[in-house]
Amino acid sequence: MNKAGKFTVGIALIFEIILLVHGLTALWQKQWPDLGLSALAMATILVPWLLHYLANRVHLKLPPGFVMAGVVFIFLAQYLGEIRKFYQTFWWWDIFLHGLFGVLAVLFALYMLQSNLKKQGQLSKARFTLFLALLSLCFAMACSAAWELFEYMGDIVLPVKMVKGGLEDTMSDLFSGSLTALLTAAGYYFLWRFMHRDKTRI
Repeated sequence: MNKAGKFTVGIALIFEIILLVHGLTALWQKQWPDLGLSALAMATILVPWLLHYLANRVHLKLPPGFVMAGVVFIFLAQYLGEIRKFYQTFWWWDIFLHGLFGVLAVLFALYMLQSNLKKQGQLSKARFTLFLALLSLCFAMACSAAWELFEYMGDIVLPVKMVKGGLEDTMSDLFSGSLTALLTAAGYYFLWRFMHRDKTRI
């Protein structure tokens, strides 16, 4: 059902080779935090592929470009952000990624809900659209919280430090992801209302 093209496979392979080389270099130089980050990044890049496989097993259609988007995003966050120190070099990098994540999570949820849920009974189309927007927002906020848990658990299990600013870092990440998710969900709903303004009823 879901297919990943050769270009996506090639990009993922290039990213994995880059991470492997960095990990081996860190091992040779006994840079254990960098080795841990490399291993973590190599593992997380496989997550979109795992979700792709599971979706095909249960015949669930994923958004076009899902694997590519996931692989690129993880590379931006783990390799450029953590390993190449973009989080320290560019003050806005963390906010940018969490904000982008909020947008992508809402778009993903909207696609999945529209593909698998059908309006029933006397529920108006406007209310159904509002329901989709709210559910997508909740999904995105839950994913943002899961990301923070991932960073916290990574710091516990591996010799890394992804949660750099404590509570302030965590809350700013959640806020930026939740804000962009809210704007995306609201934009979807009000755009639909505008496009159907002549026949919309709540």
